[in-house]
Amino acid sequence: MFQLYKKRDFSAYITDTIVFFKIHWKNFFGNYIVITGAFLALLCLFYFFIFRDLFSTLFNTGNKGVGYDIGYFFSDNPVLFVSVMVAVIFLSIFFSIFSVSYPIIYMKLIEETGKKDFTASELFGRIKLYLPKIVRFGLYSLITFTPLIIVAGFFAALLVLLVVGIFILILLIPVASVWMTQSFYIYLLQEMSFFEAMRQGWKNLFSKKFWHIVGATMVIYLVLSVLQGMITMIPYSIMLFSMLTTGDGELSSSIGVIMSAFSIVSLLFSYITSNILMVNQGMIYYSILEQDNHVQALSEIDLIGQDVE
Repeated sequence: MFQLYKKRDFSAYITDTIVFFKIHWKNFFGNYIVITGAFLALLCLFYFFIFRDLFSTLFNTGNKGVGYDIGYFFSDNPVLFVSVMVAVIFLSIFFSIFSVSYPIIYMKLIEETGKKDFTASELFGRIKLYLPKIVRFGLYSLITFTPLIIVAGFFAALLVLLVVGIFILILLIPVASVWMTQSFYIYLLQEMSFFEAMRQGWKNLFSKKFWHIVGATMVIYLVLSVLQGMITMIPYSIMLFSMLTTGDGELSSSIGVIMSAFSIVSLLFSYITSNILMVNQGMIYYSILEQDNHVQALSEIDLIGQDVE
C-alpha cells in the first residue's frame, strides 16, 4: 500500500510521485482512458478539424497566393464558426476540470480503502458524487483565481526590467499552481466553502516548507514542459524539411493535416501528463495534513493499542 500520510521534503515530493506511478500507473492510466476516453475523443475530433482547416488555410495562403485569404476562413460561415468555437471552449473547460479531479479522487480511494487497484465503475461512481463540487470550483475559479493571476502577471511584467520582476515571473506559475490545486484538494475533500478552501490553500502554500513545495512543483513543471516542447517541435521540423525538399520554399499540401495531427498528440500528452502534476500536488496535500494533524502517527498508535488488547 502506498503511504499517503507522510512528512516530506523537496526530494520526497518528487520521488514519492515517481513511486506512486511505479505502483499504480497501469490501473491509474487505464481507468483514466476508460473514464475520459469518450470526452477526450470528442474534444480531439473538434480540435483536429479546426486545426486542419486553420493550418491548411494559413499555409496555402503563404504559397504564392495559392488558396484563399485567411479572413475568408472566419467570414465564410460565421455562425458555424462561432458555434463550434463556443462548443470547443465549453467542452475544453469542462473536461479540464473533470480531468484534474480524477487524481484527487483516485488518491482519496487509496486513503479510504488501502487498495492498490480500482475499477472504472468505482472511480466513476465517486466522481459523480463529487461532480457538483467540481463544477462549482471551476466556475468560482473563473471569477477569483483567474483575475488575481492576471493582475499578478501584469505587475510582474511591469517589474521585469528589475531583477525582482524576473524572479516574480519565474515564481508566479508554480505559486499560482500550488495555490489553485491545494484549494481544489481542500474544497473537494474537506467540508469547507470555496473561500475557506482558498484561504487554507494559501496557508498550505506558505507553510514551513514553502521553498520545498514551490521547488518540487517547478521541477515537475519544467520536466513536463520540456517533454511537451519536444513533441511540439516535431511538426515544425517536418514543416522546415518540407520547405527544403521542395526547393522553392513552398510547403507540402499535406502539411496542414500533419500539423493538426501533432497538435492533437500534444493536446493528449498535456492532458495525460497533467495527472503527474496533480499527483505531485497530492503528495504536498497529504504531507501537510500529516505535518499538522499527525494522521499516520495517530493511526499507528491506534493499531498498537488494538494489538495490546
